[in-house]
Amino acid sequence: MAKSKQKSSFKEKIVWIILLLVFIASTLRLWQSEWKPQSSTELKFSLANLSFSHTLDTESLPFVGSAAFDVDGDGVDEVFIGGGREQSDTMLKYRNGHFTPMDKQVLKDSHDATHGAAHLDVDNDGDIDLFTARESGVWLHLNTNKNSGGFESKKIFTPPAKDKTTPLSIALGDINKDGWVDLYISGYIKNDFVEGTTNFSDGYGGYSYLLLNNGDNTWHDATQEAGLRRQHNTFTASFVDLDNDYDSDLVIAQDTGLIEMHENLGHFPMRKISNPSVNSYPMGLAIGDYNNDGLVDIYTSNVGHTLPAFMLSSNVPEGEKFNPDYYLLRNDGDLKFTDVAREAGVGRLGFGWGTVFADLNMDGNLDLLAAQNYVKMPLPLRMVTYAGKVMENTGNGHFKLVGKSSGARNKAFGISPLVADYNGDGWPDIIWININSPSKAYMNAGNGERGNTLRLPDTVHYLNALISTPTADNEIIFRQVIAGQGLGSDPTRTLFLPPFHSSNASGTEIIRQDGNTEEGQ
Repeated sequence: MAKSKQKSSFKEKIVWIILLLVFIASTLRLWQSEWKPQSSTELKFSLANLSFSHTLDTESLPFVGSAAFDVDGDGVDEVFIGGGREQSDTMLKYRNGHFTPMDKQVLKDSHDATHGAAHLDVDNDGDIDLFTARESGVWLHLNTNKNSGGFESKKIFTPPAKDKTTPLSIALGDINKDGWVDLYISGYIKNDFVEGTTNFSDGYGGYSYLLLNNGDNTWHDATQEAGLRRQHNTFTASFVDLDNDYDSDLVIAQDTGLIEMHENLGHFPMRKISNPSVNSYPMGLAIGDYNNDGLVDIYTSNVGHTLPAFMLSSNVPEGEKFNPDYYLLRNDGDLKFTDVAREAGVGRLGFGWGTVFADLNMDGNLDLLAAQNYVKMPLPLRMVTYAGKVMENTGNGHFKLVGKSSGARNKAFGISPLVADYNGDGWPDIIWININSPSKAYMNAGNGERGNTLRLPDTVHYLNALISTPTADNEIIFRQVIAGQGLGSDPTRTLFLPPFHSSNASGTEIIRQDGNTEEGQ
């Protein structure tokens, strides 16, 4: 009789343990869920066939380079998507309702995964060239524009072996205003040396590099001279004119760290700028003037409330703050910033990666996109997969979620959105660049009144140029040419602007960093 009671008691304990695990898992799933309703919108997108599926090798870091630019000079942007190990990169063109591979290909070692990309006409021959960040180093691919198609490729930088660093993304700017493009290469510790993804320790991670152009499209490492040498994993960065003084400052999105800002003083070292960011995971980087006050603002992704904070903050130094929210740093002028993400409705989202500002409905207000995916943590079968977010700017300092209602939601493992007009109809389309799965292309149906496009030359002289344009309501909106938004990606140099009154058709002003002023057409 006693043995029977013991068996019964043991079975009851097992049942209670199972029920407890189910309760914990269910509670965790509820915690991870996003309780944000979709809003109605006039934005409408339709899915287009895109014949490329990225392959992720388990020995490679989970990143994919991408770029939108006019590779064949026909006035319409194509898309470059990097391949994983044992997989070629691809260049795709929109034809007859779907994206198909082009003859122009970027050759690489098949064992070499492509993590980042950026585009620019570096040799001023009228053809747009391409940079890639790969496991082997940083490459420049000169567009030959020959009938046979293709690029002439050469490696321009390899991180020192002692740094144990893999290049992830490439920022383009002209930091010393000499008319030659400079590069900032964000770096992550090589996969073989990764010690976990929640490590905030000092002295852990890869290195990043500021490469100054020698005036002949060769580059030298000026990181130490610029005061930027430090060991910390970094996903992406952008050159940006934060204070409208016509030079390139630098914004860096650390992983397991902070949002770094560095002011260009016209000489080295650069000056570090304080901002409200604290220990977090600011991975993707979007830069644009969302409130049209003439100053660019900064939006970064984060881990979100995917798990309780104590599981995400790991070894954050005792007494220091941790923030899982996305950041929307409003530029208040004088290099002062305020985090208004919660206030704007874009702070509490799921696990995020690349973020981008883009005026999808061409109403003069920059909307937001954020690539998202799942969290690889304990209890993987219970993890929520977060769909990519499309957030429409309401024009009053707030954003509303419209990914599902607009038809442009991405449910795959997203790394970055890439916005451009791929079919030449004057409306911005979206390609969600995905890891280990097919990328998804959504074409803008163009509901409402179409605005205007301003296609700027893809040369160093227009990087960080300041643009102002009048609207039909005689208001002024502001834009800046930013290369390298998103994550490992580089969007189009075409600006999507609202309709303007016919009397103001020539009122668009472009101010370049060299001080030259032009009228937009």
